[in-house]
Amino acid sequence: MATESAPEPTDDQAPASSAEAASAAESAAVAPAADAADAADAAETAETSGSPESAATGSSSTAAQPTVVFVTAPQPPKKRGARGVGALVALLSTGVFAAAYALLVLLIALIGSPAGLAPALQFLSSVTFWVPVIVFFLAYLLLVVIVNRAGWWAHVLGGFIVAVLVWVGFVGAAIIAAGAFGGPAAEVGTIVLQQLTNPLGFAAAIAAREVPIWVGGLVAKRGRSARARNVEARTAYERELAEHRATIGASTAV
Repeated sequence: MATESAPEPTDDQAPASSAEAASAAESAAVAPAADAADAADAAETAETSGSPESAATGSSSTAAQPTVVFVTAPQPPKKRGARGVGALVALLSTGVFAAAYALLVLLIALIGSPAGLAPALQFLSSVTFWVPVIVFFLAYLLLVVIVNRAGWWAHVLGGFIVAVLVWVGFVGAAIIAAGAFGGPAAEVGTIVLQQLTNPLGFAAAIAAREVPIWVGGLVAKRGRSARARNVEARTAYERELAEHRATIGASTAV
């Protein structure tokens, strides 16, 4: 019986087997070195992160960050006045003045003679009648703006000034309506003297003097309520401001 023998390696296969063996040996030698390097890096990182100094630095930086809280301070209250109500009262009182002035004009005409009623009605539609009405409105409106929250006494005293201005307005309008300008000096003087003593001018002044006394109490009442509200608003503002300052002081102390 013939015996089979294993094939012998050829020249081409022998070198390849030797190269593979050498490469495997080199890889086996490098792997432990890489593992050792990775282990050393991991140990160093753990040591650095776990050191007391780094932990203390991280905690102190976190605790050192301040907390900023913005608190709006209360705004001072605006003062209230009686000018709005006063302007409305001045407008309404102008109608009252016009009615009172017209009644006085008719009364003067009836006292003079019954036949003077027709000229009196004509006078009510003339410029001489309406100029004092306009002057009264402007003068009393200015008085209301000036006295504002003042008491009734301010309207009583201010009524004298309004009356004088209304009388001056009547005299000026009457002189212009009579055509005194451009004439002889004697004629102009006579016309001016007549208008200075004209009872209709005195009637306008009397009505302008009385109306502020009648209606001034309405503006004064509004002024008293405005003053009371201003005091309350100021007290509340000072209380809120004190609380705000206390809050800011407590936050700063903490």
